[in-house]
Amino acid sequence: MSNALQSLAVGLIFLLTYLAEHLFPQRKELLKNNHDLKNIIVGLINLLFSFVSGFYLQKLMVYASAGHFGIIPFTDLPIILSLILQILCIDFFVYWWHRINHKIPLLWRFHKFHHEDESMNTTTAVRFHTVELFFAVISKAVFLILIGATVTGLIAYGILFFPVVLLVHSNIRMNEKVDFFLRKLIISPLMHRIHHSNVIVETNSNYGSVFPFWDWIFKSYRKKPIGVIKFGL
Repeated sequence: MSNALQSLAVGLIFLLTYLAEHLFPQRKELLKNNHDLKNIIVGLINLLFSFVSGFYLQKLMVYASAGHFGIIPFTDLPIILSLILQILCIDFFVYWWHRINHKIPLLWRFHKFHHEDESMNTTTAVRFHTVELFFAVISKAVFLILIGATVTGLIAYGILFFPVVLLVHSNIRMNEKVDFFLRKLIISPLMHRIHHSNVIVETNSNYGSVFPFWDWIFKSYRKKPIGVIKFGL
């Protein structure tokens, strides 16, 4: 899948999720057009950066793969097993990268831009400081080459990552029973809404991006909020 197709797919999923949260909102008071427009403009700038950086990242990964860099021989494994292992490795990295962004002051300085949104919805999923994305792509490139990940593995992870990230930031109505069932498989909306709470102990929890078990394993999981969630810092 080319970068252009990936960008098109992300855009389509974004529009469908955005429409769904307006038809079935969890919290109607979060429907604010001016707020959404600002985030979308930021998101378009970030989409351009991601398109360019993604192109060169894939080029670098192809070069590294041809040189047999990497400590894990993903290309020698059956394709399904290779993809599963790569998806898990990348999600493990994303979990810890996210957590580190909350712990290191320099990284938090830029990551907090994402958390400052007081009306979290689908558009919040694209509201990131471009400097944070720059740091992220550099660190991800080092990690991917170090483990020997393939472009196919990266694309497979992206196919999971983008829909989940849009869903968990969305304002789509979902009851607790469905939410608790969903988080047995992937990060759920309520689980991530807790992460966007302005209560510090809740902000510093539920760091996962796709799979919930990293939070369980590394003791950062929070099942329910302390009270009514107020977004922001």
